[in-house]
Amino acid sequence: MGFFGKQPVDPAKCSVTYLWTGLRTPGIFSVTVEGDAPNYSYGFSLVRDSHFVGGLKVDAMGWTGPLGKGTTPYKVQHSFNGEFKPKVVISGSNGDFLIDVKEIPYDQVDDYVKSKAG
Repeated sequence: MGFFGKQPVDPAKCSVTYLWTGLRTPGIFSVTVEGDAPNYSYGFSLVRDSHFVGGLKVDAMGWTGPLGKGTTPYKVQHSFNGEFKPKVVISGSNGDFLIDVKEIPYDQVDDYVKSKAG
């Protein structure tokens, strides 16, 4: 039987990009998290911490079990709407980490999205 909970994250491999969508409208945070989860982990997801005040805090979650020796690398991406903040908190089983946010101006968003799709 598996257990759902926070997974370890590697802050050096985490990234957050903010896509500006225009004036007076909230943009989109594109969050990517990587880490090495305990064997046997699966079903990774990023979940917004609804109790966090003052910005965006994202929990790296997944199912683990039965436990085995070693680790398995994982990578997960998700997008969240919100007002721009220069840093985002990524939370894993190994702690909370402040990640700098890269900004994409609204007139460059289409090119950015196309570059990621290709």
